Amino acid sequence: MSTAKPATSYKTELPRRIDLPGTGAGAIGGVRRPTAEAAPAPGRESPRKLIVGSEISLAGEITACDHLVVEGRIEARIKDCQTIEIAEEGVFKGSAEIRDGDIAGRFEGDLSVSGLLRLRATGVVTGTVKYGELHVETGGKLIGTLQPLGGDTGGRSEAPAAPQPAPTPLFDDKAAGEA
Repeated sequence: MSTAKPATSYKTELPRRIDLPGTGAGAIGGVRRPTAEAAPAPGRESPRKLIVGSEISLAGEITACDHLVVEGRIEARIKDCQTIEIAEEGVFKGSAEIRDGDIAGRFEGDLSVSGLLRLRATGVVTGTVKYGELHVETGGKLIGTLQPLGGDTGGRSEAPAAPQPAPTPLFDDKAAGEA
């Protein structure tokens, strides 16, 4: 008596997904037409959000990102990004031109923030930093060159230097008063 099952051919047709680009209604010649559904409704999160999770490394160039969340490691150049958020365990190395930043991890490189740069107590920023507004929590570390964007710079383009010793007088005031 044989226990082998007869060979059966399974040929099932899977339904076509209509939510993939270039498929379903609205697709013409393999290109999906933009619809009103593509834009987020007011108050909803943007579809251009990139999350680099913990234990993930990414290298390259990132453009046109509304919100970048860094929980892992990134070595990149960012342009046209609205917001960057670096979690406590996150590390970013490179350059970034953004509107707002919230840093609880590490940033190393050139950072230009046209709006608010918030440095959390666990955050460390090393390099050249240009900012519109700056908020540093107690414990946050800025190491390098700081420069405010626009407005009054007060004639300074770097972080304040160590205090200088008082100049030595050229003459003695007591001797001048007795003469």
